[in-house]
Amino acid sequence: MKALWNNGLRALAFSAFIGLLAGAFLAVRGWAAEEAPFYQGKTLTIIEGRSPGGTGSLRTQAVVKYLQKYLPGNPSVAYQFMAGGGGIAAANHMAQGAKPDGLTIANIGVSVYSSAILGVSGVRYRLDDFVSLGCAYSGGQRVLLIRADLGLDTVEKVKAYKGLRFGNRSVGHATYVYDRLFAYMLDLKEPRWILGYDSLEIGPAILRGEADTQVQSVHTLLRRNSEWLKSGFTFPAFVKDVTGKGLEAYPQFPRGIASLDRYADSELKKSVMQFYYGSNPGTSVFFATKGIPQPALRALKEAFNKVWVDKQFIEEYERLTGEPADPVTGEEVDQALQQISKDPRVMNTYKQLMAGGPLPPGK
Repeated sequence: MKALWNNGLRALAFSAFIGLLAGAFLAVRGWAAEEAPFYQGKTLTIIEGRSPGGTGSLRTQAVVKYLQKYLPGNPSVAYQFMAGGGGIAAANHMAQGAKPDGLTIANIGVSVYSSAILGVSGVRYRLDDFVSLGCAYSGGQRVLLIRADLGLDTVEKVKAYKGLRFGNRSVGHATYVYDRLFAYMLDLKEPRWILGYDSLEIGPAILRGEADTQVQSVHTLLRRNSEWLKSGFTFPAFVKDVTGKGLEAYPQFPRGIASLDRYADSELKKSVMQFYYGSNPGTSVFFATKGIPQPALRALKEAFNKVWVDKQFIEEYERLTGEPADPVTGEEVDQALQQISKDPRVMNTYKQLMAGGPLPPGK
């Protein structure tokens, strides 16, 4: 009887031991599954709100190389180009077409922010649909450049000229809004927009005489068309960057180029300039949709923030794009957007700048 009792105890002990082993195995297996990087073995799709080529694509490529370095799991990356409406088509897709599974993020020009704030036609997204992840370049200064044979080397001459033709991409595109802002602030007479070019076609179009002018990033100008500084092109006005820096760092440019802020000769124009700075916290901003799995969002935020401070990334970004890397974090983008004026008159004026009709009154 005692032997049977001992055998029973041994059987129970053995069963308990096996149970403990099985429980430990399942716990370890579950722990390993939980700790596996979210993006391991997956493909991250990046929606680009533009056509292939151009500065925007270069910016994305420079960032993504280092994003893969810092994103746990080292996912594959696929690009999907979705031009239309200055990024509106891509933003609409992100809000309504992309699955909230963390496997799709976007890189789109900042005009999508003002488009949403102002309720531009065709917008089917809201700013709170997205989580900002930051951008590599704040945008820098922008300069009005005019082909040489027109001889418009001062703001006074530009203001007196009638029918200046801007070459650009499409209504609503960020660069289109820059053109319209200059035309509005300088009270140009009957300016026109020749649209349908991609970013690399505008310069040749100006050289062929199809258009007269465009507003271009200083860094893009120096990278693509630095010879224009010596071939008679004129640069009568510029706009500062979002931090207030001017052209003092660029000895290539002639002295005395007028700041656009100087021509804010009414309270409305001053408020419009403030709206411009607030709604342009950077260029080619990365963002994800809200509602994606928390492990995905956490991994993306941490990876992007590591990219923005990586010295090797900054050096390679500047070498590839020809523009300085001065990253803006996702948190900084969101803070800038929160400071935008909601004054109805200012919003309506800026909305007209983004549209295709006549320029709004300045007073």
